[in-house]
Parts: sequence; structure tokens; C-alpha cells
Amino acid sequence: MAAITITIVVERPPAEVFAFVADARNNPLWQAGAGLLESLQRPADPVGVGTQITEVWDCGGEKSQVISEVTAYEPRRRYARHLLSGSSPVTQITQLFEPVANGTQWTSYALVQSGDERPAESSLVETISRAMEASMAEANALLERRDVDKAR
Repeated sequence: MAAITITIVVERPPAEVFAFVADARNNPLWQAGAGLLESLQRPADPVGVGTQITEVWDCGGEKSQVISEVTAYEPRRRYARHLLSGSSPVTQITQLFEPVANGTQWTSYALVQSGDERPAESSLVETISRAMEASMAEANALLERRDVDKAR
């Protein structure tokens, strides 16, 4: 198992950043570049501990379905999910949101495991790190342009 940590600062209040990231219906808006095709959360609203997220990913031309469950939900502060089923190497992800002078410091922690239970290979970790960085940068751009206000 390997851990990935990515941190960015978003020039928006923590409540807005949290609300956008914790609503899985928004995930295709900012994770499409990483291959996310669809995201469905049950129940649709309100999101909280126990909410299940079903996602369909494009993995090199093949579709893969992943189901995860929300395990932590602290508005404006913390959001976490763990993998229930599917072939994702990301078994757990935790998002932390902290107020800073110019907005929100958003930190994403991911636990990554290779498919055969061995420690994750560095190339897999690097690939996932780059995808996370790009996805978070896309979310940042959407939030700072206030495109998310128009999306809902």
C-alpha cells in the first residue's frame, strides 16, 4: 500500500469547496480528464456517512465500475470514502478542507494498492498522483471561475 498526498489552495470559502467536492454528482465535471465517465450517489441528497457512490471509469478503452461508500462527512472540514467493490487501485480517499487567508487549503490523501496485494508500484503511484493533481486543478479552476454556480 502506498499513500499519495496532494494539496492546493482554492480561492473560495471552505464551505463552497467542500460542497462541490463532497457531491459526487459533480465528479465528472472535474475528474473527466482522469477517465471518469459517470457518477451516481445513493441517496442523491443529502450526502452523508453511508452514502454509496457508483462510478464508471474509462480504463484504457475499457469501462470499469467502482462502488465506494462515504465513511466521513464533516461539512466544511472532512470527507472520506472507501472502496466497496471494483478494480480501482485507490482503496480509500480522504479530503480535508482548511481555511487559509486567501480561501481554502484542500488536501487529498489516497491509499493505493496494486491488484495483486503487493505494494503499489511507483509508476502506478506516479500515474495516480498526476491524475489527482490534474483533477484538483480542474476543480480549482471551476470553483474560482464560479462555473459550479452555473452547473447546479
